[in-house]
Amino acid sequence: MNKIRLHSVEAPSASARPPLFALRCNYDYSGKYALHSRAIERAALSALFFADRVLLVPRSRNGVRIAEALAPRLGDADAAAPSALRLPLDPAAPLASRLQRLLDIPACFDADPRFGLYGFFCYELIHAKLGLDAGLLGVFHLPERLSENGAAIDLLQDPAAAGGETWPLALGPLLDAEDFAAGSGLPYERMYAIASRRIADGGLRSVNPSYAIQRPCPRDGYQIHQDLLARNPAPYNLYFDGGDFQLAGSSPAMFLRLRDGRLSTSPICGTVARGRGEAEDQAQVEKLLASDKDRFELEECVKADIQAKKASCEDIRIDVEREVERFANVFHTSASVSARLKPGKTLADAICDHLWPATVVGTPVDAAARLLAEHESRCWYAGAFGYLCANEAELGTMIRTALLTDGKATTRVGSTLSARSSPQLERSELEAKASLILGVL
Repeated sequence: MNKIRLHSVEAPSASARPPLFALRCNYDYSGKYALHSRAIERAALSALFFADRVLLVPRSRNGVRIAEALAPRLGDADAAAPSALRLPLDPAAPLASRLQRLLDIPACFDADPRFGLYGFFCYELIHAKLGLDAGLLGVFHLPERLSENGAAIDLLQDPAAAGGETWPLALGPLLDAEDFAAGSGLPYERMYAIASRRIADGGLRSVNPSYAIQRPCPRDGYQIHQDLLARNPAPYNLYFDGGDFQLAGSSPAMFLRLRDGRLSTSPICGTVARGRGEAEDQAQVEKLLASDKDRFELEECVKADIQAKKASCEDIRIDVEREVERFANVFHTSASVSARLKPGKTLADAICDHLWPATVVGTPVDAAARLLAEHESRCWYAGAFGYLCANEAELGTMIRTALLTDGKATTRVGSTLSARSSPQLERSELEAKASLILGVL
């Protein structure tokens, strides 16, 4: 079947409205990042990824035409959302094969190579991998107007149909926005005790529980995104308009990058608060580098990352063993690891193999994820935000992020517990990490 042709038409470079998606890097402190911005100002379709289906919801007249062209390739209307196309998935199939069906959707098009999926995977993607209950696994926009570093194009089936009416994304019966925002979990003291027992009996080497913080917040999510850009240079400044909710964040953490045929990751672990001046900053960096706990945690994360690559990758290299990264409120240590996909392996395989970084789960990853699944739900927190296109992917881990809905903001924060942990040190780390988001709410 022939591919669906989308014409690229130059579009106005400035919009009075906030985008539906933005990923902006204003951080080049580390050599693995460069200043860059990509945004979706109009969506043709939005894709909702569940364990047993993908729903494609038209967002414009252009999107309706595209959906009509896709229908013979994908499926029929969905009963819960009659205007949406439903792509059925076998919930018993391996996650990689279901994920590949999602990633194959942009491949149906003859379009600008940046046409793809722009949005986020939920943390519960790992539950689908492990055979646990999982609801919504991801929300993505397929672009109608795409902007990169200020230059915009429209992607249209009919090049004469630029502009026109667009429709908001209303998840309605498909998603309980309040539950999706807050998730669930145990109080800090109880989870610390449970994790410590599992580590002491040898079942885990580390685990990374998370805790929700909720505040009244009348502010718009895009205003918060702009404030974070001004306050905190970071590689993954993110914004997403989900209709019933908005996400705004400033994440320091890469999940996965595919570029020029190489797959890159950057485990980031080890934290200390910034000082009140250059002298205190230097003392804090020295404290971080001298910390056996922080060195152990990063080494654990690098080992887990390399192990994750072995199934789908070859030519695995540690490009940077340990470096300090500086942000507005904290210092972190990180490493850089890269590899090449094995013949016959796909980006979907690599994503599944890397669920999720040990920095947000623990080690061994699958065992830690099962323990966390017994005691907390995360939904959006610690998932992956970014874009997946024909020959590239850029995904950051969704931490230092808030979800806004119904006048409330919810953020989550976590820290790695190991045999070297102490309750007071972990509390101090949680407070340092939360300070950035709480400061803009």
